[in-house]
Amino acid sequence: MAATVHQFGPHLFLIVLTPPIRGFQDFIGAWLVTGPEAVYLVDVGPASTADQLIDAITALGVDRLDYICLTHIHLDHAGAVGHLARQFPGTPVVCHPQGAPHIVDPERLWQGTVKTLGETGRAYGPMLPVDPSWIATESQLASAPFRLLDTPGHSPHHFALLTTGCLFAGEAAGVCLPLSSGDIYLRPATPPRFFLETSLSSIDRLMAAGSETLCYGHFGMRGDGLRMLVRHREQILFWEKTLATAIGGGGADPTASVNRWVDLLLAQDPLLRGFSQLAPAVQIRERSFLCNSVKGFVGYLANLE
Repeated sequence: MAATVHQFGPHLFLIVLTPPIRGFQDFIGAWLVTGPEAVYLVDVGPASTADQLIDAITALGVDRLDYICLTHIHLDHAGAVGHLARQFPGTPVVCHPQGAPHIVDPERLWQGTVKTLGETGRAYGPMLPVDPSWIATESQLASAPFRLLDTPGHSPHHFALLTTGCLFAGEAAGVCLPLSSGDIYLRPATPPRFFLETSLSSIDRLMAAGSETLCYGHFGMRGDGLRMLVRHREQILFWEKTLATAIGGGGADPTASVNRWVDLLLAQDPLLRGFSQLAPAVQIRERSFLCNSVKGFVGYLANLE
């Protein structure tokens, strides 16, 4: 399958990658910046779509990369990093220090992904290891045309990248899907282990960056980035209040009630109302991720007791 490429301005491209999983169309993308200061990728998608990504880069006439950047090491964002590093030998790989050991020796990451995601994880495919000498050094990063923002809301090994033109947020700003109606569907990406204060401080750091152009890991670009970050911060607080009230009055094991809490949020969170406009296969995918995000909140609230 060939990747779809969307162009945003003269030097920015979104390469849409489709793994062999039903309902995962228009969900995973790699951002390609072609200059003028440097040529680099932000995220590379899963290993199973490495050929799609390499073919798209080649079709765009790109024969070198100055950086391969990972917002975080989850396999839907970083799984193809070993493939890309072999395709473009010598290119520095930008990765959070906490994530770097896991891309050098990805076996534990692979086993954990399969255990957590099952068939979805297997469909992403195993990561090829990255040679330690390929990890970007401080001196290489000193001349980079972007600034790394430590944003551990979604995972402890998460960077956002700030450039002159836009902010690449990874999943620190949640997941934002455009709808055919012109509205959006926005949800938190808060898997276990989730910490509310950490997530909020990461969003605050993104807001302080001041960029109006926000590039999501999932999915696409928004020109009202500050407004979207404010809405997402309010959404996180709404989930915390709603789930704390529901779980506190439920009387049952909250971990056994995740689907009930998802139904509650789908009914009450206005930023989730676009769920009904999603295709059936996409709804199945999104419900799975919603359950995982709710589990993050449930674990956080349980630890407060």
